[in-house]
Amino acid sequence: MAAGPSPLLGYNTNVRHKGRLYHIQTEDSGVNHPHIITHLFADGGRIVATKKTSYADQLGNPDYREHVKMMMREQHKAMFIGLRDGLYDEPGEEAPAAEAAPTPEPDLAGLDAAAERIVAEKPRRERKYSTPQPASSSIPPKRQPRPVESIFGSDLLSEKSLDEVILSYLASDLEDLEE
Repeated sequence: MAAGPSPLLGYNTNVRHKGRLYHIQTEDSGVNHPHIITHLFADGGRIVATKKTSYADQLGNPDYREHVKMMMREQHKAMFIGLRDGLYDEPGEEAPAAEAAPTPEPDLAGLDAAAERIVAEKPRRERKYSTPQPASSSIPPKRQPRPVESIFGSDLLSEKSLDEVILSYLASDLEDLEE
């Protein structure tokens, strides 16, 4: 089988929800296996949910890579929204006391205004995806040992709430529409 173009770079995001750390990973399997797969991990690596979508019907399209990027972004965002909406909660799982109070109706106008503010404050970027990082380095950097909290890389964990992460994705969508 002939090698095709490299798979697209995926998304990896750590987020806290109901006091637990989750990791959402979306990746492209490449044209030889044309599908996008998104996993939701919890508890140090247990797979909670998986979504797999084929894009075989797009391979003849000259702009298939742009279409696949959009599909990846939407599937990644959908996993956030499902997590936020309790789709992946385990039976009997309750939010910590601070999160257990009834949630008021969202202020959609306020969310729209916040998204516009984020877009306005954010400098224009030339790349839509992060720079690939090497898988390994010949000379590892010297690091101070520290206790390991999770295999998800807690040092990369954002202190943003799940709603703020979703809002950031929505703001990026607005920015993409402006381009």
